[in-house]
Amino acid sequence: MSGLSTNPGGPILGRWEKPFELILGGASALILAAIMLLTCVDVAGRYVFSMPVPGALEVSELLMGALIFTSLPLVTLRQQQVTIDLFEPFIPKFVKPALHVLVQLVGGLCLAVISWRLWIKGGQMMQQGDITAVLQISVWPLVYFMSMLAAITSIILLLLIRHKETAGGGGEV
Repeated sequence: MSGLSTNPGGPILGRWEKPFELILGGASALILAAIMLLTCVDVAGRYVFSMPVPGALEVSELLMGALIFTSLPLVTLRQQQVTIDLFEPFIPKFVKPALHVLVQLVGGLCLAVISWRLWIKGGQMMQQGDITAVLQISVWPLVYFMSMLAAITSIILLLLIRHKETAGGGGEV
């Protein structure tokens, strides 16, 4: 599979990296396929039969949240984030490794805070019995799922710091 990570210093997650990528990659693909199918059926139902799918917007929103947070650890592990290198030519080479560590550390800490806040929000939603308006789907399981994946992404970012150092490179910023 060409999408699997090819980290120069070897797998960041050891022997768990390929199964991790296959599971989350497969889940992301299934979620995306479900969104596409739901959208096509909803649009066809709306304009051809004048019968849209009830709650299609709600389900699409929930699936989008799941897709984003399911993909986040994969993108991070493969180091395929969108980067802007507008100032890179002006940064001295000896500063780049330290800047890489700083960026990974700040990103990891931000995602840890996001994970923590999502976990708290999931608990509040569970206690309050928050549900969607039309289909009355409980939202808290998705919020807990997003929290766990944000935490995993945070850990991956912090592991990337160590991985870059042991691989002998400072990485690109």
